[in-house]
Amino acid sequence: MNLLSLGVGAVLIVVTVLYGRGWVRLRRRGATFVTLPRLVVFCFAVTVTAAVFLSPLNWLNREYLFIRVAQYVFLCLFAVPAFFLSCTFDIAVWGLPTSARRAISRWVRSHSRLRRAVHNVTRPWAAIMLFIALFVTWYDVRIASWLLGNGMVHTASLLLLGVAAMLVWWHLIGTGPRLHTELSPWLAAIALLFIELASMSVAVPIAFSTTPIYPYYMAAFAAPGRLLPLSIADDQALGGGLLWVGGSAVFLSSIVLILNRLFDRHDGNIPIALPDWDADERMIMPGLEHRVRK
Repeated sequence: MNLLSLGVGAVLIVVTVLYGRGWVRLRRRGATFVTLPRLVVFCFAVTVTAAVFLSPLNWLNREYLFIRVAQYVFLCLFAVPAFFLSCTFDIAVWGLPTSARRAISRWVRSHSRLRRAVHNVTRPWAAIMLFIALFVTWYDVRIASWLLGNGMVHTASLLLLGVAAMLVWWHLIGTGPRLHTELSPWLAAIALLFIELASMSVAVPIAFSTTPIYPYYMAAFAAPGRLLPLSIADDQALGGGLLWVGGSAVFLSSIVLILNRLFDRHDGNIPIALPDWDADERMIMPGLEHRVRK
């Protein structure tokens, strides 16, 4: 376990304390969005993130490809969206002292240079393209071998990928901090489709490859004292399958949920018929009104 992993653990502790304090305060004020299910989702997000960075996963990733894939899936596809679904920023900010909370609130609503800069850098499509680029790079054969050669560098790269995933899910889910207008459901669905295609382009070749892809893992499997009785072919198939099935399950189900939300909005706008719109006086041909009177 390296210093960067310990730093992530320290951040998780701070965020958990702030979220707990904020949840209790807002609960006492009767805030409707502070619910027990959101608290459970937050605890799930913290637990999964801690498992990714602080458990044996963080050193077993050098021996097994599927463990490295699991780190990505657990962090970027499960933990990160769970943080936004639990409204972590909106609730944790209430765990801060009043002066700090008000200062953050003023900054979010301000037009300062820093606020404008953050807004410009974190635009939706820039965040999506950044995530896709980092994702493809993270699974590149040569870059992956270089990253795995240094534990702290690999942890830093995974953390960077997680930050990029945070930017993407921030726009897709739409919870705080609200620095951008809400992303259109159609655009959100298209963005998820692009990410799904990028994920499959990496996952499918790994899953169905009959020859070793990563030289680093070839050397790792040649070393004695293996913890799990897996061949390198099984490891690749398991890793590619996890990336394929896990990514498709999350992205496609998210697309369905987003489009379902869009259709629910349309169903809520059912036109109301005017009273007596089909009365005989309205439907009779001009010049034949006398027949209705009779």
